[in-house]
Amino acid sequence: MKSIFGIDLGTTNSCISLLRDGKPEVIQVDGSPIVPSVVSFDGDSIIVGQRARNRALLYPEQTVASIKRHMGETVSMDIAGRSLSPEQISASILSYLKEQVENQLDETVTDVVITVPAYFSDAQRRATRMAGELAGLNVERIINEPSAAALFYNHLQLDEPAGNGEQLALVYDLGGGTFDVSVLRIGEITEVLASTGNTRLGGDDFDQKILEFCIDHINTKHHLDPRPHRPAMARLLAAAEQAKIGLSSAPFVQIEEALLPVGADKTIDISLELSRERFVDMIQDYLEATRDEVRKALSEASLKTRDIHQVLLVGGCTRIPAVIQLMDEMFGTSRKPPVDPDLCVAKGAAIQGGIITGQSCEHVFIDVTAHSLGTAALTGEFERRLEVVPIIPRNTQVPVRRSELFYTVAPEQDAVKVEVYQGESPEPEECELIGKIGLRLVPAPVKCPILIEYAYDLDGIIHVRVEQKGYSKMKEANLDSQRRGQQFGDLLDDETIDLDLGDSDEDGELADTEASPQLLNYILQKARNALDEMQKSGNSAADELRMLIETYEQALGDGDDDAVEEAEERLLDYLDELKAD
Repeated sequence: MKSIFGIDLGTTNSCISLLRDGKPEVIQVDGSPIVPSVVSFDGDSIIVGQRARNRALLYPEQTVASIKRHMGETVSMDIAGRSLSPEQISASILSYLKEQVENQLDETVTDVVITVPAYFSDAQRRATRMAGELAGLNVERIINEPSAAALFYNHLQLDEPAGNGEQLALVYDLGGGTFDVSVLRIGEITEVLASTGNTRLGGDDFDQKILEFCIDHINTKHHLDPRPHRPAMARLLAAAEQAKIGLSSAPFVQIEEALLPVGADKTIDISLELSRERFVDMIQDYLEATRDEVRKALSEASLKTRDIHQVLLVGGCTRIPAVIQLMDEMFGTSRKPPVDPDLCVAKGAAIQGGIITGQSCEHVFIDVTAHSLGTAALTGEFERRLEVVPIIPRNTQVPVRRSELFYTVAPEQDAVKVEVYQGESPEPEECELIGKIGLRLVPAPVKCPILIEYAYDLDGIIHVRVEQKGYSKMKEANLDSQRRGQQFGDLLDDETIDLDLGDSDEDGELADTEASPQLLNYILQKARNALDEMQKSGNSAADELRMLIETYEQALGDGDDDAVEEAEERLLDYLDELKAD
């Protein structure tokens, strides 16, 4: 039986896969399943993949990327003294995939299925087929990328089966170079009902925002402009991409580059922190643009969000928490957990190849977290409620590692105690308490950052790490998800200031008999935020709020419970008045 390989020929990255023993497998090239869709010319040599990408900013006149955007156009690309069509350049990528896989598998790669965006025109599809033929491939079929993704998702064994009969699915594909959204009717025949997209929106644009952030930092701190210096820009761009990836699993990243060349034998060292919140602000306009495209696709298909049974996430950028939140806001429980977002299109193409050759495709078993893992925190605008906030949401593919940033709640706080909850309810008493981990702190000013990291492995072991950022204080422990009430770290008595707020009454409201240090900190944080907004807008009442804050802080510092209660009441009343206004 002949083998038909599946190829995802992407704008930014490409990969090749094969259905083996009923399971789709992406074949690694140069140690990675993902090959950058970049071609560089060095004399008579044609360089493809990561090496070509490394040369892109150093030798831009010899390198071409994102050629997929030009497929179907009657243009020639002048590169390193050569005049090449988009088909020829794409053929170089396909030839590289073919050669590398043949060297690994000792098997000839001839027959392939290649994926294209659903919105590709006939000319673009013919150009893709031509690229395959120029690479010495027999293109058995050109299939739509959302259809390939749907094939893969339908062969997953998740908590809930895809269902019998026809279903309506929306494929949200946010890749490195482009964004596509398609609405499909899935049944015995998969039909694309509507497809829209933006060929100038993707992860590369997000990288550019972080790159601009780094350039601004260098301009401000060193009074230098790194843009004329290609080696510096190449390193900064690579650092920006890694920062973007890191922020999908951590609340902040540290961008550090030592001995960055900035011309005339001059080098600088940079070290700056980027928070996830700041990053989301940078890309918010792009995210809203994807929301508009989703609405457009639904409108063209004459559907509402409530009509969609499945939302399938495709592309590496769908790992970004803000993207997942956007889809949850629009579609709620219809969103499927992202599974192999970088590889699912290639795997779907391999499944299509197996269907053509008559191979049976088994269900693909993916291990996911059965329950959310979280910690208790105070939520709401001015409310005093404890809720369990998930750090690793349910149905996240494992193994997984995620972290979030919290803050100490009182000056000179000497300890924290983190409680690990498992469950879907926001109410702590309705979730399972897996265990606790305590950490003694170096006394520091209020709002000292505390990093809480959870990791979940295939055996159900939860790894917890608590770190006092900037003070080299850290505690780690492994908790068994099948056991309850485990305690690790320093023994913390009942008077210890808990990071996760401590006790609540039966209704979830904080007990009035004992003030919570985190509540006090929370009140001050909201008050200070309100003061900042008033000062920015020139509100004349800012002086009154500042006085109330200072009185409250003085009472906290003096430790006079009666004065604290009185000052707190006055401050909360004033904040309630602001909220009402």
